[in-house]
Amino acid sequence: MLTISIKGLSDGQYPVEASTDCSKIDHIFEEFFGTLRVSGTMRKHGRRYLLDLIAEASAHLLCDVSGEEFEETVHAEFSLEYIANTMLANFHADDENREPPFYIRDDDTKIDITDEVRQEMAINLPLKRTAPQYRGKEFADVFPAFTEKQEDEDTKEVLDPRWAALKSITFDKK
Repeated sequence: MLTISIKGLSDGQYPVEASTDCSKIDHIFEEFFGTLRVSGTMRKHGRRYLLDLIAEASAHLLCDVSGEEFEETVHAEFSLEYIANTMLANFHADDENREPPFYIRDDDTKIDITDEVRQEMAINLPLKRTAPQYRGKEFADVFPAFTEKQEDEDTKEVLDPRWAALKSITFDKK
């Protein structure tokens, strides 16, 4: 998965590079395919590891405007904080709803960032999925046939003769 080696690091800043195939990540959204890449920097300060990362992967999306399938690269920019503390890591080991800062054991030699990257990628999927050729265009520009008003006799509303007598009713006092 996506792991970062921290074995023997002294205080300072280090580059981070990791990648894996999206199909190897458990519970990742089905839109993602190909290789998920993570890059950035890690700063070590005492027992603290601060990561500033950018993750990217390709996604199959369905256009909300046209219904066409298209591919787009999804980017996620985020920061993570890990603290080496065995007692707190053991205390939070069974915690399903982990929240930052994340705790790792003092003797850990790597940090697994797979779950955090998966979650960040999921929330960076676009809510409105519009294919590149339709971005910034109005619906009328894309599908003019569906937005033109037709004024021929077939489209005019015809009043049912049974209701014709109600047209003469007024509510004004005379």
